[in-house]
Amino acid sequence: MPQRSMAGAEMQFALFNLMSLNHAGEQPAAVLANAVRQVRMAEELGFDAAWFAEHHFSSASVCASPLMMAMHCAAVTRRIRLGPAVVVLPLHHPLRVAQEVAMLDQISGGRVLLGFGPGHQPHEFRSLGVPLESRYDRLLEGWDIVEQALTTGRVRHLGAQYRIEDTPVVARTLSGAMPPMFVASATPAVLARAVRAGATPMISQGYRTGAQAVAMREGILAAWRAAGGPEPMPLGIQRYLFVTEDAAEARQAAEGMLNLARNTLSLRNETPPRDGARLRPVPFEGEPSIDWLLEHGLIGAPEKVAAQLAADMRLLRPTHYSLYMGFSGLPAPAVERALRRFGEEVLPRLREAASRQALAA
Repeated sequence: MPQRSMAGAEMQFALFNLMSLNHAGEQPAAVLANAVRQVRMAEELGFDAAWFAEHHFSSASVCASPLMMAMHCAAVTRRIRLGPAVVVLPLHHPLRVAQEVAMLDQISGGRVLLGFGPGHQPHEFRSLGVPLESRYDRLLEGWDIVEQALTTGRVRHLGAQYRIEDTPVVARTLSGAMPPMFVASATPAVLARAVRAGATPMISQGYRTGAQAVAMREGILAAWRAAGGPEPMPLGIQRYLFVTEDAAEARQAAEGMLNLARNTLSLRNETPPRDGARLRPVPFEGEPSIDWLLEHGLIGAPEKVAAQLAADMRLLRPTHYSLYMGFSGLPAPAVERALRRFGEEVLPRLREAASRQALAA
């Protein structure tokens, strides 16, 4: 089925909002308010999109509903595209997701990006009573149902995971097509579905260098080619970065980046290390040192961050960057200074580099 075109935007830059509790003094209301304010800043600074995470039952994120966050931000922005990165579709009934996406599309004037993923955190599935082993089947069937609803206005689906008798859907997307689609999975069956949908696969490069991420890209590309995907392959990449020339801020950002990596890995455990809902960062084998992150991570002056990202763009050839800056645990004003410096001093250089790269291709 068709999806909405993003013609004229060969390379997009998006702000990613995880909305985690990074230290004991933070409160969910403040974290959510900071995210809204930073999305408005991102629009002012020329970002193309803003993404909102979905996580449950830990301090990794206070956002259980990225569609609700996107809906709120639609009311306080005018241009920037908004979307979930990702809806963990196996955890939700797809008819409900379809109707909420349609509402967001209608209210935002068609500014929706839509990301789907299978999920990977056993504790979330266990608490919500969804078998983890069913996640790929539920994602694929759910995707079909959402697409039917948004593009035809009716759903009839008699599958192994969902059985839906002929059901009308009142609201569709304004265009009658699927929003631009993104998918967070390297599983061949999911990538094959992405090819059929014209979706963009997404990977998390995190703190890794471009050279370290080449294998991730090649793995996705092999599955993409096996499914008959067109080339050049579209590719979304998530990166962690923090723009500052203050040495103390840079070191705290590196510490926050390492804690984020530790927490991200531990959430794949059957039971993550938590005190109540608060995650305990646990060191992992082969983790980078703070000094390594300060040298090789995207932390530092605008010139350094721009040069490293431009080099990664040449090597990895992404079409979309999802950029996360809220991991440091620094106060909101420091995070917003980093965001503004990125928007004013780094983003123009990256757009110029992307333009040169497109002309060279």
